[in-house]
Amino acid sequence: MGAVEDRRRTRIVDRQFQLGLAVRLLLVLAILFAIGLLLAFAPSYYVLATKNDLKSLEPAAAEFLVLHKRLLPAALLSLAGIFLYAIFFSHRIAGPLYRINAILRALIEDRDPPVVKFRDDDYFQPTAALLKELSEKLRASRRTASARPGGNPPPGDAK
Repeated sequence: MGAVEDRRRTRIVDRQFQLGLAVRLLLVLAILFAIGLLLAFAPSYYVLATKNDLKSLEPAAAEFLVLHKRLLPAALLSLAGIFLYAIFFSHRIAGPLYRINAILRALIEDRDPPVVKFRDDDYFQPTAALLKELSEKLRASRRTASARPGGNPPPGDAK
């Protein structure tokens, strides 16, 4: 039981799923952020690329430098925050999936499944209730089967 408690304290339960989700989310948001940066820098870049007079170049260059100093650090900080949020968010999905897999493994190996317990903030609460009901039903049927002498089939099953 101690291993389960230790497992619950870690934020990365299913490394492949959680890191994959975080990286995909980060990639999509980085692409969207890059498009936003292009749109923010486009007017200044257009003026710098097409104009020749210093009167129009100076404000465009100053705006370009200000945006560069402010937006890029903000982008890096935002992307790091999004990555960490994805890890914490995916924990609410990966934890229940880990427990569901443990129950299914126990059922496949013909063992009594562990007690189904999800954290209050986990997703898949209805699935937890169904698995708990299934586990209790299997335990009850195994108790009645082992209580019968000689392991005879229940009445009505003999042909």
